[in-house]
Amino acid sequence: MIDIAISIVGSLLAWLIIMLISVNLLGYVVRGLLWAPPSTDEFKDTALEEFVQQDVNKSQTANFVMTLIPSILAVVFFFVLYHYWNIGLAVAAGLIMLSRLPDLLWEIKNGVKVTKTRGPKLGSIFAMEFLISIPLVWYSLYHWPW
Repeated sequence: MIDIAISIVGSLLAWLIIMLISVNLLGYVVRGLLWAPPSTDEFKDTALEEFVQQDVNKSQTANFVMTLIPSILAVVFFFVLYHYWNIGLAVAAGLIMLSRLPDLLWEIKNGVKVTKTRGPKLGSIFAMEFLISIPLVWYSLYHWPW
């Protein structure tokens, strides 16, 4: 009985860690890929035009770096899950990322956080993917044939 409780608690902790890492990595990568530089049209033919253009160039470089690093970390994250544990945990992380993607895209498009009353209408499909990842983590950690 105690073994079952330990496996459930361990699985929930592992799922929580995988969820936090994968959702944050996905957020950085998607926001970086969908970022657009600010418009400099209002500064045309003014003394500030060159200064603003330099700032835009710096922000483009910073965005590239802030997208490249999480992209590399995401690949490393999936490799570590697969190599040191098994494919089940890597698939669970992928399912968690897939379940977060519609909400993230909606937040980026509308500029507000998703709540119960506002958000994309695909919630039930992606909630099922999200909930499938919990038993997959449990099975991958405690019953996967090593």
